[in-house]
Amino acid sequence: MPFPTQTLKTLLIGSALSLLSFHTLTAQAGDANLNNQAALKGISEIYTLYDVRKANPNVMLSYLKGIESNYNNLLKEKVKPHLRIIFISSAVQFITTKPADNIEMEYGDTLKSIANQIARLKDIGVKMEACSTATAYFNVDNDTLLPGIVPVRSGFLSVMGWQAQGYSLVPVY
Repeated sequence: MPFPTQTLKTLLIGSALSLLSFHTLTAQAGDANLNNQAALKGISEIYTLYDVRKANPNVMLSYLKGIESNYNNLLKEKVKPHLRIIFISSAVQFITTKPADNIEMEYGDTLKSIANQIARLKDIGVKMEACSTATAYFNVDNDTLLPGIVPVRSGFLSVMGWQAQGYSLVPVY
């Protein structure tokens, strides 16, 4: 088992590299010469469902920021986005106002950043759900889900239902 200072050092280096990588990727994706015109030809609206199952909150945060970036890039491409997120599996541990003590101790700052990012996504109109089977399994009280996240009976049923209604699935495993 690593010493606490080694764990902290590894966490800090990993977080810094994640942020640097995300910033670099975002800057590159923002290049004015890049576009998705071929893929989006003739599309004025798009319906997308992100199935989020990340077990690492630092990685999950990066993907949540990426979803906001996708929203903004769709607008740049003149496509109206209709985005949804379903949180399934261990990801539900990171979208509560009352995380387990061990999660809070290890990832407190990241959890605050996730809450802020969820609020940003809610503000731009992203609809969000959480699988109650997962919340029950991970002892997350549905009443403590972050604002904007609606508990549903089954995340899998949501995936099936939204796809049947025309939403394209983007797995975030």
